[in-house]
Amino acid sequence: MRDYSPIDAVAEILNEVPELVFVFALDDRYLYINQAAALFLAADPFEVIGNHWSDLGYPAEVMEPLLLHVRQAARTGEPERYRLTTSPGRGSRVLDVSLTPLRSDSDTVYAVLMLAHDITEFVG
Repeated sequence: MRDYSPIDAVAEILNEVPELVFVFALDDRYLYINQAAALFLAADPFEVIGNHWSDLGYPAEVMEPLLLHVRQAARTGEPERYRLTTSPGRGSRVLDVSLTPLRSDSDTVYAVLMLAHDITEFVG
């Protein structure tokens, strides 16, 4: 059994939003994914949460650049926003990504929240 986290308090709400929601730990493991993200990954959330992307076989050409942004947001403590193009296996979707560092009560960053909105139909 895992410990209760602040993420648990909003998990039900996040599961209902259409955007892809991920929470990455500082060691690049998934702390949370919502239902939309699970559908996007074609995976069961419980098989993803707690695992490292490389253990799940996700493509390095997408994950390594994404995690550079995640690590930067964690290191600086500042939110970041950028566009990500997924791998051809996912249909080369264009995502508007926002990253928000999550802080503990002691004000240290313990994870990074990633929200991704599919904007493919709006870009040329």
